Amino acid sequence: MKGFYFIAEKISYTFSVAFCLSLFGIIEGVSSYVIGMSFAGASYDAISKIFMQWLPIIFLGAIFLLYIVSGILTPVKIPPLLSRFRRVDNMFADNPRDDGTLLKELYSDFSNLVIDNTIISAVFSIIAALSITAIFVWKYYAENVLSFAEFQASLKVTAVSSIVFMILFCMTAYIISGYLTNTERSKIYNRILKGGELIKPHAFFRLAINLLFFISISAVIICASIAFYKRINSPDYNKITLILSVLFLLLTLFFLIMAGFNSILKFLNDITRITREIVHGANVSGFSIIPLSKEFAAPEYALLSMTRSIDDKRKNLENELQERSIELERALKEIKTRNEIIREQSDKVNAIRKNILPAEIDDWNELKFSVKYNAMEKIGGDFYDIFHLNDNKIGILIGDVSCHGVPAALIAAMAKISFNSAMHNYDSPKRIFQEVNKNIIDILQGDDYMSCFMAVIDDEYNVTYSNAGHQKGIIFRKEIEGIELLDTEGLFIGSLEDAIDSYEEKTTKLNSGDRLILYTDGIPEAQNRSGEKYSNKRMERFIIKNKDMPLEDFTEAMLRGVHEYAEGNDSADDMSLLAVELAADEAMEIINSSLKLIDKNKYLDAAELLENGLGRHPNNLKIIYNLGKVYFRINNYEKSIHLFDKYLKRDKKNKYAFYVNGASHYQMMNYKEAAENFKEAVQIDPDMINALLAIGMSYKNLNDYDAAIEIFEQALGMEAGNKTALSEINQIKKLKSGSAL
Repeated sequence: MKGFYFIAEKISYTFSVAFCLSLFGIIEGVSSYVIGMSFAGASYDAISKIFMQWLPIIFLGAIFLLYIVSGILTPVKIPPLLSRFRRVDNMFADNPRDDGTLLKELYSDFSNLVIDNTIISAVFSIIAALSITAIFVWKYYAENVLSFAEFQASLKVTAVSSIVFMILFCMTAYIISGYLTNTERSKIYNRILKGGELIKPHAFFRLAINLLFFISISAVIICASIAFYKRINSPDYNKITLILSVLFLLLTLFFLIMAGFNSILKFLNDITRITREIVHGANVSGFSIIPLSKEFAAPEYALLSMTRSIDDKRKNLENELQERSIELERALKEIKTRNEIIREQSDKVNAIRKNILPAEIDDWNELKFSVKYNAMEKIGGDFYDIFHLNDNKIGILIGDVSCHGVPAALIAAMAKISFNSAMHNYDSPKRIFQEVNKNIIDILQGDDYMSCFMAVIDDEYNVTYSNAGHQKGIIFRKEIEGIELLDTEGLFIGSLEDAIDSYEEKTTKLNSGDRLILYTDGIPEAQNRSGEKYSNKRMERFIIKNKDMPLEDFTEAMLRGVHEYAEGNDSADDMSLLAVELAADEAMEIINSSLKLIDKNKYLDAAELLENGLGRHPNNLKIIYNLGKVYFRINNYEKSIHLFDKYLKRDKKNKYAFYVNGASHYQMMNYKEAAENFKEAVQIDPDMINALLAIGMSYKNLNDYDAAIEIFEQALGMEAGNKTALSEINQIKKLKSGSAL
């Protein structure tokens, strides 16, 4: 931002915004052209030469026009072309007086600057597309330097590049312009509020537009990757250029997501701070961020309206209490009106909170879910969620905020965002707790904290769990019809900065028919009229007694039983119940039986059992996966490859499937195919060093010694002193020196 304001002060504010956008435009333009070329279907040197010759000229011309429109000539007394831009530059330079009408106009100008830049970006994108199209038409019809096939390909490349560039550049202009102008928009808006006038924040689009943009970029990257994969073996195709283009797109997407995520966090901090100011009766100090999304503008305006209404009612009440008794009724009516306003705002906050809690959870990988939630107040402090993690894993989270009401809802919303961010990077409950504690320790000031329990389940139903001061998890074991309690060490989240050293995690496994039950303390601590608690033991007896009840009926019956036990007493805390069941079906029984045979080294019997199961369930991926592993163990690599190829057509996220398939190809001396499978495994998990070493071994057997050494050195970078990597590098160097002799 220092560079942005430096340019704004030396030249003009609007030009500084345009300059930042042009940097993204150049990167996105080049990336769009390279991605467009990947869809040409063949390599055409003539097309590339024309693009290389004219594209820089068109871009420089478009950027020059953009700079002229945006005020690059301001230092020589030639202002921007648009009057709105001139007003923005004058305001930034002169800092106008607190005149209400003038400030509202300036606030509109700074807000509309975002839309203006977006429209200008679209216009320049269209001009660039039409210009390059005209050049190709001229080259084909006037100069006859292109064949008809090349002309067709040039139009295809131009169309794809133009569409990609317009989507990227327009939405980048919208997001980046909003991000850069936020400080000025916030300052002007807060000055308007201090002047005593309440206006709605400007909002243009809904968050769905931003989401559609990120989906579009993802689709472009996927399509480009597919086209790249199809042409990867073409000797005249510049692979590095496309990889860099896709990388630039990913970096652009990451930057835009981080900008949006940063805005959301600032917005939530604003809401929390202003809510606390309202609770303590202080004057609202204003917002540090004014989002342009309608979903955020509405809560901001609602809070300001509520604050203004509360302040007005307080003043009226103080005056009316000094008047005659007849006016007391009027004061009471005003209080009632105020309470209605607060209730309406609470309803809005509660509606937002409910939207972050899933009412229903879809089945996953033979796991069935049922969730029930009862709030003590209209706005509760419990929260729960399901997250899909990398490596075909699922994360299950339940938590309880120590406070209640609006602060609890806001803390729960912030916790959900923080957990979601941490789970993009980690699949360890312990590591996730450490990251979330670090992120929100500054937000949870005072006595507020959260208790949480988290379990991560992989596609083999291994359960890794961690407890941060929450109720113990419960597993009902179908086979023994008994209870297993899940617990670890761990302090509350947000209680202490040093709590990160207290978290630990443990592992267990779900078998067919087992149930995992997570809950908040409102259930065992519910009391009857005699003051006796429902208790954890009573919960465990209920779980065993109703073991055969369908899962949805089971959770509903448990909460109903708790309420009946309480005999109508008001609950002292929220009640949340989340149950997970591993469905007991024939396919799972077959797999479990085969695993027991494998444990006894009866591999042929396990293969026969799984083959029979595959005959009855030909599309069951777990049977296919486990049968492929068994055939690998008994050295039937051909069948193993056949099964894993079938499996990987439907599930491309299982790194172990790619790894075993690569190992089977390696044993069959299909070293090229082995290397491709090992690469896929490393792409899913860059830290999978065994797969990385296997790539090096494959290159070595392909006599590609340089590539093999590069891979082994990469492995040493991950694990210094790796004996396999060191040994193979020495052997390859000897082989190379021997061949040189």
